[in-house]
Amino acid sequence: VWGGARGATSFYPASKMSGYYEGTWIGHLDALGKKTEWREKTGKVIQYGAKLGAFMLKEDFGYEGEAIGRLKSLSKLVGASRKIFKLGKFLKHFEDIADIQEETSLAPIFWLDFAMNMAKDVTENIETITKFGFVPKSYGVIMGSQAEDIADFTKMVQCAVSFVVGLIEIGRMEDKIAKCQDQKKLKKLHLKNSFLYWALLKYVTDGLKCAASLGYSWAPDKRMAIICGLLAGVADARKQTLKNWDKSGKGYTPSIGPYTF
Repeated sequence: VWGGARGATSFYPASKMSGYYEGTWIGHLDALGKKTEWREKTGKVIQYGAKLGAFMLKEDFGYEGEAIGRLKSLSKLVGASRKIFKLGKFLKHFEDIADIQEETSLAPIFWLDFAMNMAKDVTENIETITKFGFVPKSYGVIMGSQAEDIADFTKMVQCAVSFVVGLIEIGRMEDKIAKCQDQKKLKKLHLKNSFLYWALLKYVTDGLKCAASLGYSWAPDKRMAIICGLLAGVADARKQTLKNWDKSGKGYTPSIGPYTF
């Protein structure tokens, strides 16, 4: 746990699942789900990269050829695959409960973050099983035609809450870095800190993308919404790549500072 409660964002390396949940069905499903995270996050980069490519070919270069259709199909197929990968993702947030219970000063905001992350993942899962025909689309408002809008709105609010939690965690991490004298440990802290800063980028861009999908007047236009999705994907993929880069435990440390690759 870094700097107090880790919160429910789970955007940087998580501690081992602790307490009651380890060894239970929740723990086993959580472990299985984590094996797909890198593929899902890198898929996000591919999805929005292809979508941006198709948009630019048509809008900036006036191209109307077959490549646009292929890029759009690639984006849709990868997007659909990502939705399937995220089924059951809400289970991972159970591991945050023990850390939040240890929080002494700002527990309410961490509980709110936990609740919004759970709500975001559950509504996304509902939207997925509705969209892909796992259940009839006539199952009321939540399971019906408004499922996608509900999922986007929930995610937008979650991004705002998680951004605030991220600022708190960065402050705590900066305090740890300032007090650390061990150079080896300091590199690890800088890497963890970089995850937190990149998480802020993810929350801002994902939130703006959702706002654009919902049609708010203050939201970015279509081009910027796609770019926001791509940037959020890069932030996500960066974390998962660095976490899995070196299984020996040496990992990767930033060569310049905590805010760069």
